[in-house]
Amino acid sequence: MEITQALAEYVVRTGFADLPAEAVTQAKRAVLDTLGVTLAGSLEPCARIAGEVIAAEGGQPVATVIGQGFKAPPRAAALANGTAAHALDYDDVTSSMRGHPSPPLLPAVLAVGEETGASGRDLITAYVIGFEVQCKVGRGLGQSHYPHGWHATATLGTLGATAAAAKLYGLDVERTRMALGIATSLACGSRQNFGTMTKPLHPGVAAQSGVLAAQLAARGFTADRAAIEAPLGFLRLFSPAQDAQPEKVLPDLGNPLDIVAVGIGVKKYPCCYGTHSALDAILELRERYGFTADDVDWVTVTVPNSGGQPFVKAGAAGGDGSTGDREAPPVGLGPLIHPRPTTGLEGKFSMQYCMAAALLDGSPVLDTFSDQAVRRTEAQALLRRVELVQAAEPAEPGRGWAEVAVTLKNGTTVRTRVDQPRGGPDRPLTWDELVAKYRDCAVRVIGSEATEESLRLIGELEHLSTVSDLTRLTAGRRTAATV
Repeated sequence: MEITQALAEYVVRTGFADLPAEAVTQAKRAVLDTLGVTLAGSLEPCARIAGEVIAAEGGQPVATVIGQGFKAPPRAAALANGTAAHALDYDDVTSSMRGHPSPPLLPAVLAVGEETGASGRDLITAYVIGFEVQCKVGRGLGQSHYPHGWHATATLGTLGATAAAAKLYGLDVERTRMALGIATSLACGSRQNFGTMTKPLHPGVAAQSGVLAAQLAARGFTADRAAIEAPLGFLRLFSPAQDAQPEKVLPDLGNPLDIVAVGIGVKKYPCCYGTHSALDAILELRERYGFTADDVDWVTVTVPNSGGQPFVKAGAAGGDGSTGDREAPPVGLGPLIHPRPTTGLEGKFSMQYCMAAALLDGSPVLDTFSDQAVRRTEAQALLRRVELVQAAEPAEPGRGWAEVAVTLKNGTTVRTRVDQPRGGPDRPLTWDELVAKYRDCAVRVIGSEATEESLRLIGELEHLSTVSDLTRLTAGRRTAATV
């Protein structure tokens, strides 16, 4: 089964005319959402530090570093923009790759698109192709990939970014095959870094690596011709329990497209997607019954069994904040590794804090995840009264359900269950809701005039003559730190 060859052939032969209308719509929605969260993320320290490093190194000003007011070589811009896209954990998700499809993919597409003078149709085509490659390869990865500690956004995202960049550079089948082979040796990303600046760096590195792999292959750089499917290749290497399923990659490659058939989950809240069903549930209870945080005695969040694996001991911060062995979260809550967060980044990966914040503040917003907000005395006290329970019921792909039970101080217990959060593929946000999210993210960086003009261009993306017309609106202002 020549997976690498088949993927390369798919990348080369697929054009805009081959895309169903729904795929074009989904791509435009993803561009809108991802550009917005990248703009907001560009203000975060991790994005600013990446921008400072890139600006200090210099290089040809080819591709826009979004929100930071300067241009850089394509690989460098992809690194900065991929980091910014994931900085707030406000970016999209998909179950096929068990990760975030757009943060590694769109930055690579935009950087190479600016370099090559790509049109809006070219951008959409490359995005959909990259999405398809990373998702279909994701189907072939074993279930052990993520629990073992690999960050699928980074590993699979490298392949998606490479496929998209190869398409925009116009590589032939053999050189696209080589690019994919190069990418298998550039893929990386450890989940141990969740809750730190290095997590958003993962898609930045993936985007950068995708551009690099395509650039090297374009000049004749070689790699193994079966680097994805070979005995020592990507699928088996990143399936540590030797549970890779290569046979799942190719049967429906390109038909149906995962961007349509599986879909994209868009985040309503700027935190780990694993908290969103529970957040919807507790906010529904809060509104329905009218209680406040002061009325709450205990909160129980029940989540599905994601593989029947029991709790395991792991050396990490204990429940009291000390170091030592503690029970790791259920597999279904794998990213939620901070039960006692003390920073905003850790709070994004804490079910306990997210529940406490929802009770104290209502619907989480960007400011909910500042260090100051997480360290509030009332939040720290309340999150200690949130427990997690793993149900016997197994999870279904893309169904991150949660049941929340709130016991009040008067002895009453109220509960509800949410089977998929708002914004999920079966409960999508409307275009107007996406626009509202984009405005909230973008205005603070580029102002209202550029925000509204960029919204117009994204809405007409398939008619855009050059990607640069859009990226110039997202540049923002250069700060003293990046001068």
